[in-house]
Parts: sequence; structure tokens; C-alpha cells
Amino acid sequence: MATFLVVHPYLDIYGGGERVCHGVIKTLVNHGQKVELLTFDFDAKRYHDIVGEDFPKQVRVHSLGQRTKEKPPFTIYKRHRNFVKLLKKYRDQLEYDYLFSTQSSSPFEPVFLNKAKKNIAYVHFPEIHYDYARGTFKRRLYLWLFKHWVEQGIGKLDLVFCNSLYTKEAMLKLWKTHGTKEPEVIYPPVNLDKFWCPKLPSERRKQVVYVARFIPIKRHEILKKLAADLPDYEFVSVGGVIEAEKDWFEQFSANLPPNYSLKPNLPGPQLLDILWDSRIYVHLMEGEHFGIAPVEGLASGCITIVHDSGGMREFISPEYRWNSYEDLKTKIINSMEQTDTDKTWQTKREELWREISVLTPQTFQDKIWTQIQTLL
Repeated sequence: MATFLVVHPYLDIYGGGERVCHGVIKTLVNHGQKVELLTFDFDAKRYHDIVGEDFPKQVRVHSLGQRTKEKPPFTIYKRHRNFVKLLKKYRDQLEYDYLFSTQSSSPFEPVFLNKAKKNIAYVHFPEIHYDYARGTFKRRLYLWLFKHWVEQGIGKLDLVFCNSLYTKEAMLKLWKTHGTKEPEVIYPPVNLDKFWCPKLPSERRKQVVYVARFIPIKRHEILKKLAADLPDYEFVSVGGVIEAEKDWFEQFSANLPPNYSLKPNLPGPQLLDILWDSRIYVHLMEGEHFGIAPVEGLASGCITIVHDSGGMREFISPEYRWNSYEDLKTKIINSMEQTDTDKTWQTKREELWREISVLTPQTFQDKIWTQIQTLL
């Protein structure tokens, strides 16, 4: 039996990374390993609401204290300074054989928690290098030092997982020269049975739902505009809100169309009710690294329409992808109003269900453990 230190700083939000963390912890526990978790303030009830299961009692939690709220300027540098300070504090207090980071796309943990025999990471996207490559001169200047710090940890990762072929391609392009190992694509786990609902589109409300964190990159404003342009339909945005984003969320919440509602930090059972009652699920982020929420929308029986980019291209066929705002609006209207929608969607849903049926928690655990065994 080995001791694994799982590092996932932020477990207080509803997102795919949190489901990945839970899947990794369960994998290790189910295979008889000793597991410890390093995170900011841990709330067992909030954790249950996010992942739908109790936190394993045999896992010891080390708290980094309360999440800090950094303000501009130089926000990422202030956050890095505080995080590194805490990592250094815990370095001498923790004993472990293997380090497993399940959240960070900037692998600082192997640099500052440097006692592990091997370092493992589940990388959701190489965000800093991606932003740097696409950024203006001013943006690149801002990110240059942070990018250099990220590069110090890339080559220290002995086993690397990622969430889609899209992310793998980006990692090989942006991290290869810094020593990254060949990433293993293991799609995030989704509890498909939990979300399954047989209701036909015609048996549901004329409602469009979107599930994503309430942050600017997720582009909830598109749903707000759709609600204003399509007053005959209902629109709902569901997502997590953290303290650092409350100011933005309050501004976004102003002047909502009457047919548009926001559901922040919604418990899992209530999310299911909304999905099961909605006719359409739309995903609005461009370049979504994978997208657990669209898979959950699909499993729930919603007609699922995603942006034509990112990891969802690996599962959602072209006719249910959108490129422009007008394209998205047209697809929503057609899905709401066409008389043969039930028959068309049922046929397509069976095909899509076969595609996503590989995304089970058990498949995730089996694949993760198979790779971990190569290090033990």
C-alpha cells in the first residue's frame, strides 16, 4: 500500500475538475491505497452537493485554510505567491509516496511539494501557454514570468492525464518543448444513469438551460441575449459562484429579461429537475476543454447544442454544433418548433448515447488505475 497525496485546491465549485478529483480519490481508495487530500477549506456537505456522494471517510484532509480573494493588478501573481507559500508550509509536514494533482493546469505542486517518488497530474488544459500564444504584446508581457514558472514543473510530471484529444493536441503543441510526457486521454467520469430521463422533447417545457460556472469565459451573456430575442421561450443559467466572482455576478444579474433566470450554486437534485424539464441544453463556451455539463444534458434527454470547438466535437455530431449567434438561434427555434422533433431527436439520441456510454465512473477508474500501476 502506497500513500497518495491528492492536491485539489478548490473543491467548493461545481465543475468537471471536482468530479475528476472524486473519481481519482475513489480509484485509489478502491484499490487499497492510503489517500490524503490537500485543499482549501473543506466542506463535506458542499462536497456532497457537488459530486453527489459522500467524501470517503478513510481519506485524511489537510486544509490550506480559507481561499484568498486577490484583487487586480497582478492577480495571478498574488494567487501564486499565496499558494506557493502554503505549499512550502506543508512540504515538511506531509509524508507521501506519490503526488497526484487533479486540478492544476500550472504544475507548481511537483516543484514545491518535491518529496514524491513520482508526480502525476490530470491536466484540464494548458491555459497559460494557450493564452500566451494567442495574446497581445501587453498580455504576453504580463504572462511571461508566470509562463516561465509553469515550465519549471512540466518536466517533473512522470504520468500525465488529460480530458480530451483536443487538450492532448494543445499540450503536445505548447508543452512538448518543456519536457511533457505523452498525455493519456481519459475522459472525465459522468454518472449517466443518474441523469437519464426518457421524456420526449414535446413532453418538456419550451425551456433552454445552460450549466457552467458564472465566470466571463463561459459566456452566459449569450443566453441573456437569446432570452431578450426569443421572449416566447424560457432560459435558465445554472452554475457555481465563488467569492472572487461575486462582483461580476452581481453586475451580470442586473436587468435580466423576464424569461431568463439565474440559479447560482444549485444543489444537485434541483439541477436534475431543471434538466429533466428543459427541452434544450446549449453550451456556450468556445474551446471547452471537454464539457461534462453537455454530456449530462444529453443524458437527461435535452436536445444538446454545443459550440463547434473543443472537446465536445469528439462526441456531438455536426448538426448539433453552432458557430455564429444566428446559427445558434436558428437551431434553438427549429428544435422548439419543428413537428418531427421527437422522432428526429430520439433517433439521434440513441446514436449519441452509444458515443457517451464510455464515460462511466467505472471506466474512468479502470483506466486511471491501469496507468498508475505502471509507476508502482
